[in-house]
Amino acid sequence: MFLAILGVTLRGLLFTITGSCFVAEFSGYWLHRLLHSDRFPALSRGHLIHHFLIYGPKQPLRAEKYKDATEDRFSLGNIGLEWLVPSALILASAWGVLCWLHASRAYQAIALSTLMFWPVFMFSYLHDRMHLRNFWMTRVPLLKSWFVQARRFHDIHHRSLNDQGRMDRNFGIGFFFFDRLFRTISKRHRPFNCSGYRIAQLRYNLNRDLQEDSSNFPSSFRAWDAPRELQSAATAPRFTGTGGNSL
Repeated sequence: MFLAILGVTLRGLLFTITGSCFVAEFSGYWLHRLLHSDRFPALSRGHLIHHFLIYGPKQPLRAEKYKDATEDRFSLGNIGLEWLVPSALILASAWGVLCWLHASRAYQAIALSTLMFWPVFMFSYLHDRMHLRNFWMTRVPLLKSWFVQARRFHDIHHRSLNDQGRMDRNFGIGFFFFDRLFRTISKRHRPFNCSGYRIAQLRYNLNRDLQEDSSNFPSSFRAWDAPRELQSAATAPRFTGTGGNSL
């Protein structure tokens, strides 16, 4: 009765929600990869503060309180511009497609609401709780197995550096379908790539930033051109150790 008043069917409702979640996961996967690529340094910088200065490859991944990388810069809650700007473009594009398909306003509202809710839940709420100790999902039998495995995959994401000093595995958060599809899935920690980490230190000037107060992270953390140093680091002997598995 209620669906009839809205002008939607149960099949249409389920299809719209499922399709919107699929689009949100697909977009979130590629946006996450983009933020690690440095193709748009202004966007990547905000995300890599989280990955190299707060929860870096050699730092503890969990604490009693989440360490927010958006302090002292514009954000919506704890969601920075690196997520807000592309997400707004994705929402606008989705709305344009729905209008082109002549979808009713009810279906448009359902689709756009899902496209906003799913990323906020997955890439903000759930992601942040992966960096907390004793999160409530670890105590719920029906959710514990899924959450602990997803959290482990996310730990691997934080500690998997390639030879160019970039994190290149497990870009999903709660689900990793697109990591499997595009072959970026890693189920186990790899030996720590010391030479890759050295290149990341040089690229982002981490040695200086780690000595500064956290309030300076947004202004000081930047990509810089150091071809001679990077080339030297890339050709240096590679030493490996074992990556931690902090669950």
